[in-house]
Amino acid sequence: MRTMKPSVTIMSIADVELFKAGIGREGSMAVKQFPLETGVPGVDMEFSWNSYEKGYGTPRHKHTFDQVRFALEGDREIKDGYLKPGDCGFYPEGVSYGPQLQTEASTGLGLQFQGAAGIPYLRHDDLMKAQKALEAEGGTFTRGVYTRTLPDGKKITKDGHAACFEYLTGKKIEFPKPRFSTPIVMHSAAAQWTADRKLPGVEHKHLGSFGVRRSGMRFMRLKAGATIPAHVQEDAEIRYLIDGSITYDRKTWQGGETRDVGTYMWIQAGAEVLEIGSSTGGTFFVIELPLLADIAAEQSHADAAVGYVESREPQPV
Repeated sequence: MRTMKPSVTIMSIADVELFKAGIGREGSMAVKQFPLETGVPGVDMEFSWNSYEKGYGTPRHKHTFDQVRFALEGDREIKDGYLKPGDCGFYPEGVSYGPQLQTEASTGLGLQFQGAAGIPYLRHDDLMKAQKALEAEGGTFTRGVYTRTLPDGKKITKDGHAACFEYLTGKKIEFPKPRFSTPIVMHSAAAQWTADRKLPGVEHKHLGSFGVRRSGMRFMRLKAGATIPAHVQEDAEIRYLIDGSITYDRKTWQGGETRDVGTYMWIQAGAEVLEIGSSTGGTFFVIELPLLADIAAEQSHADAAVGYVESREPQPV
């Protein structure tokens, strides 16, 4: 059960450390990982600003989790999921895509999170520890593929992420049956802005909602002088300010798309959100996450059911 009061996290990307990442992938990838506590026991996710250098690549593969990607600068060169700047992609659990090979550098935002199958998401720091442990046992990671030759001469070859997953869980990886045939690419430039029904000067560009838990992606734009009044957040949202500026908690926050300029907001379900204003105008890229409130409610219902059963059991006299 949730023990901490729901909260709002806001920070500049300039205050986040840049580090090298990638689970045995080809080429170079650098990441700025934003703090993201879901507030729901057993449910993890990761949101980051990502930079892929020329030559970075992955084999064709699939995941046990859902993934959202938003391209900032440069093309994200992925077969069955190619993103140009401004495009947003939804890569569902169990759906194959790739390979990827960057002929030019690219940057973007990415969220990885538990899908409808309920397989717990494994964070990158744990996966990196697993990779080091597998390498210490004599395995190698090349172009996203894990290989190891056993003492009896038998050769093991599998996707690098799958190898780390199996090392951490002690179970053979089983991918969910795909609900979609391919990743879904949303071309934001072709979508239309619509006025907010309640907030003057606020507009939305809805890109899509997917999966049984209704994960959604949209842009939210405040015109110069517009405000979003203080309120209690119903569903969790990631908001990343990509353009303009806003004021929040008596501070001005800058929008941008680089490793040094941009503002991250993480709003938990049930959090008390202060007024958001903008004297210049500002645009957020938003990921809607009703799944967290859904899972929290399911956990609460399960706890209540256990308590009810226990209360019905005969008590000793």
